Amino acid sequence: MAAWWKSWKQPVVPTDSELEVGIQQLREKTPVPTIWMFGKTGSGKSSIVRYLTGAESATVGEGFRPETKASKRYDFPDSLDPLLTFVDTRGLGEVDYQPDEDIARFSKTSELMVVTVRVADHALECLLQPLRRIRKKAPQRPVLLVLSCLHEVSDAIDISEGEDPFETPPLAATTSVQAYRPDERRPSVPEKLQTLIDEKVAQFAGLHDVVVPIDLTRPEDGFAEPNFGGQRLKHTILEFLPLAYRQSLLTLNESARPLSSRQKRARWQVLASSALAATAGAVPLPWVDIPAVLGIQAHLAVRISRIYDQEITTADWTMLSSAAGSRIALRMALREALKFIPMVGMAVGAASSFAFTYALGMTWDWYFASKRGGSVPSAASLKQVFAEQLKRGNELWRAT
Repeated sequence: MAAWWKSWKQPVVPTDSELEVGIQQLREKTPVPTIWMFGKTGSGKSSIVRYLTGAESATVGEGFRPETKASKRYDFPDSLDPLLTFVDTRGLGEVDYQPDEDIARFSKTSELMVVTVRVADHALECLLQPLRRIRKKAPQRPVLLVLSCLHEVSDAIDISEGEDPFETPPLAATTSVQAYRPDERRPSVPEKLQTLIDEKVAQFAGLHDVVVPIDLTRPEDGFAEPNFGGQRLKHTILEFLPLAYRQSLLTLNESARPLSSRQKRARWQVLASSALAATAGAVPLPWVDIPAVLGIQAHLAVRISRIYDQEITTADWTMLSSAAGSRIALRMALREALKFIPMVGMAVGAASSFAFTYALGMTWDWYFASKRGGSVPSAASLKQVFAEQLKRGNELWRAT
């Protein structure tokens, strides 16, 4: 225990290449969630990625890189510490698109498939044929049928105004969103829109598990809720993700105030590292995970310092260790002792690693933002911030 505490007070920060080796080993146990976006151009795939991540349009576009001849991959926020991976299949609707390569590449690596369809689109055979083959190859993988651009057929009615007709009454009392089910008719849904939804559900019969109608528009379009259905989609996706990543995605874009570009990047980094630390913390052997978690936390501090164009000094490490040290030592000792209890130890290890990494990351974020602004926080204020963020980290873990 003494050796571990000394290593945290004066950590040896792993290089990107060294960290990548360790991360790959962790991903073999719990891979980063990969969402396979499957839909024609203009069906709303990029809008969904922007909504889920909070990334700017340009950032999303630049982040995609070729994966196969007809697909592109986007690791968010980056390829070293991704929180989510999106695979976008291109070429659907083109006569020369062949799904064989994509099926071979992604059928075993994607946890979830999101099929996007404009609700008024009738030319869907180019989607249905490859989807039948993909579904047959991996029938156990969940498929979300996302019906988009609802405003195009809503008979000039703004369905985003007022109560969401696709939500069920118990919504306010739970954290789980019930996706739309076609047999639940609601009078507030325009007849033309309802008819088209029914048609799509029938067309994709046997090829999907959940239907989620959404209408993600631009604020300048003038609709009451530009992100109509976004929360339903987000919470539906959460149900299919590993626990560590579910908590991170849940809070990805939740902030009481507007965030600067630096703050967004730092927040993404904190959540990605917290999810990864939770994966490492779930290792059932006592003390085995500590080097991995420490490496993740130390690397997180360095990456946040770079975001704010700051250098980490010995004084910086001393400041944070004085604010968080005794808490970490006590909690880590308790956590490792509980690992001798089957199952309980895994849950405690993941939760503790997530909460502590989140608290450390958010405290580093506040610390370096303050230094960049010209002030050096006191040890007392740093201790208070860490305590608040540790409480927040524990709340996030229990949120779903």
